[in-house]
Amino acid sequence: MNNKILMIVNAFPPSGESGVQRPVKFMKYLAKDGWENFVVTPRKPVMLKNRDATLEKDVPAGTKVFKTGSWGIREDKLTEVRFELEASVGLWEKLIWKVLKLFNDILFPFDKQIGWVPFAVVKAMRVIRKYKIRNVYITASPFSAFLCGIILKRIFGNRIFWVADYRDAWQFAPLLKTFVLPFRYKYICHMDEQVLSRADYAVFSSPDVLKRYQEKYAWLKTKSDYITNGYDEDDYTNLETRKYDKFTFVYMGKLHPVKGNPLPLLRELKNWPNLDLQYLHLGIISQNLLQRIVQEGMSFFHFLGYKPHHEALSYSAGADINVLILNNDPDSSGVIPGKLFELLRLGKPILALGPETSTVREIINETTSGIYACSDDAGQIRNALEQLINGSFQPRQDMQLIEQYSRKACTEKLAAIYLKRAKA
Repeated sequence: MNNKILMIVNAFPPSGESGVQRPVKFMKYLAKDGWENFVVTPRKPVMLKNRDATLEKDVPAGTKVFKTGSWGIREDKLTEVRFELEASVGLWEKLIWKVLKLFNDILFPFDKQIGWVPFAVVKAMRVIRKYKIRNVYITASPFSAFLCGIILKRIFGNRIFWVADYRDAWQFAPLLKTFVLPFRYKYICHMDEQVLSRADYAVFSSPDVLKRYQEKYAWLKTKSDYITNGYDEDDYTNLETRKYDKFTFVYMGKLHPVKGNPLPLLRELKNWPNLDLQYLHLGIISQNLLQRIVQEGMSFFHFLGYKPHHEALSYSAGADINVLILNNDPDSSGVIPGKLFELLRLGKPILALGPETSTVREIINETTSGIYACSDDAGQIRNALEQLINGSFQPRQDMQLIEQYSRKACTEKLAAIYLKRAKA
């Protein structure tokens, strides 16, 4: 068998954030099983602000990394046009952001990394030919990366086997129809179908997202599956546990006014009787939302900014309660934040907020790892807090259930896709 794999990855260490970890952990455990890793990635890190050099240690020794030029646009103000528009309150402010949104959708029908595609394709062609590689893995977002797969498949045909890894849903992304104009949404649906029809196999990070795609494209059932994100057992070796002198809630991740609203929970905590508490947020938060928190006098809320992955885990390891927040909309019901699996492995109580029904709720209940409440239901949130704060709920860390979400197990599922093809 050809156990070489080329990974086309837009965000790669020292870029940080959770999306970087998925392909890097795949590389790590594929290498442990004897695979040779080849990577094509931009020369300059995509994430200008949120870097995490500690993730570089997971890139296996011997990995051949080919860095290319790029005309992709990295972090800029337009990146968050859709969130700023939804959060805007003034008439002129809304008008300005609507104009910017129109230009954004016209100029970047895919995304702002599309300028990297020509560089990635040329380099990938050379690497495939020089090293005689058959297995190709491309992860998105950014979804423009999938254009590389379409072009490479047209050039090499059955000489390569391309797996399109959807870390996020594309046409089924939460609130996408709200965020983009109708002409761009129609274009996204068309290109999404083109990617799926040309890829040899498609992988989704959630069973719910897989189901939605298969219901729309019946022909996809024979060449698709889901592989969730997971936790890496090595990240918990010698993990420092932070010590706090107050009852502490910890949230790791990104928050925007329309992407996981913490205000209903924070308002309940603000009025909670006789509890000296603090709420720590590690990650990214929109300035608009942060201003609202300050304006409402939530002095117990502390935004600590982006932290390297291992350091962030140490904060969560010492928390009394770890918080997980989804947006309350139908499309978010199938979203599974990668940090869920890391919190499961930590074994501390989890308070998860989101839509009334969701895949996260099913996992939380199955693993008895926390309490789930509808994110807009003050009564449910209050009831969950009562159980968690007074200690009447205790998580049950069943490692047999949790181990299915290890990065090692997830990588075995990915490798099996390529192995099955090799035997066919």
